[in-house]
Amino acid sequence: MGNLQMIGQFTGRVGRSVNLIRSSLGVAMLVILLLALNGCAGLARTGLAEPDQDTAQVEGFSDIRFWGDGSADERASSGPIFQSPAGAGRISYLAISGGGSGGAFGAGFLTGWSEAGTRPEFDVVSGVSTGALISPFAFLGSSHDPVLVELYTSGIAETLVRPRPILAVLGAGLSDPTALQRLVAHYANEDMLRKIAAEHLKGRRLFVATTNLDAQRTVIWDMGAIAASGDTEALTLFRDVLIASASIPAVFPPVMIDVTVNGRRFQEMHSDGGATTQLFTAPESFLASTDLAPPIRPGRVDLYILLNNMLDPEFEVVRPSTLAIAGRAYSTLVKTHARATVNATYTLTRRAGISFNLTYLDQAVPYDIRDPFNTDYMRRLFKIGREKALSTNGWRKRPPAASSD
Repeated sequence: MGNLQMIGQFTGRVGRSVNLIRSSLGVAMLVILLLALNGCAGLARTGLAEPDQDTAQVEGFSDIRFWGDGSADERASSGPIFQSPAGAGRISYLAISGGGSGGAFGAGFLTGWSEAGTRPEFDVVSGVSTGALISPFAFLGSSHDPVLVELYTSGIAETLVRPRPILAVLGAGLSDPTALQRLVAHYANEDMLRKIAAEHLKGRRLFVATTNLDAQRTVIWDMGAIAASGDTEALTLFRDVLIASASIPAVFPPVMIDVTVNGRRFQEMHSDGGATTQLFTAPESFLASTDLAPPIRPGRVDLYILLNNMLDPEFEVVRPSTLAIAGRAYSTLVKTHARATVNATYTLTRRAGISFNLTYLDQAVPYDIRDPFNTDYMRRLFKIGREKALSTNGWRKRPPAASSD
């Protein structure tokens, strides 16, 4: 499950469209074609210089983003993550991971959680990749569950994958992004922006992660601050961040975001947040420090991690093919990265007195690597998530690595 399966889907579709994969020569030609993408300039842009990356600003906006790996001097930027709206009371924080079509599990879990009658109103929500697409609806509450049902079970996800004609893939992405752009534009509208802005002004926070490909760093966007900015380009930027976070590199083209440095205009290249982090719970400076005391009061924060992927190792006899080997290696990398973040977060919660709650997909569901967004497959994941939320063991109080604590 994940991004490489989608790439596999494209290689199959593109190859079939030109009758290349019927011979070993055709496979070799296709591989050469895909490797050539690295040398093809598909998007016009003016890139900024490395020294300017920390001072670049989106014109018309201020205090709308920070680095996910910010230094100790930048920790103040992340203070709102652990602060309640009124500076008192209990804080509920939901972190939703990436996972491609695995987002159906998260959508199902949120729906079942609402049905169980125990789902809180979250003070803070963060989302990465498919989790970024879920996050605005989770933030706005259970009344938006029908949208999650539609997005992840109606078959609409299958329509997002649109391979370009063979000559058009010599650009910035194998897929036409139009369907994804239209989907985001349909749901992320002026009404959503007003609602999120209103909640932001109450002190609630919505964060989405993208990857700045030039910098190879995670960028955390304060979506509520964007919505509440009053800028005429707020809705456009809001949509661009969501699209960027969900744009798998090489499959969907990255999103260019205009920034200014000393009055000069440049374009940053932003893509899938999952390229640098599968899950955002806290800045790396919090997770890595051994002596940092986060600005929170012990016993006042409930952290809920919704992981749209398997976390436990899964044994599988891997087929000796390029795609199978690459897919297995990539899924192992994603799983290892997710485990590391979950484990580091757990250590932070133990040190800071935060209530730790974790749920993840713990059932292996067969899928076809050539069709990872199959509707029946996603419906099964949605059902597993919903039933898990309705069960008595929907949440784990520690990660698998700490099960003996």
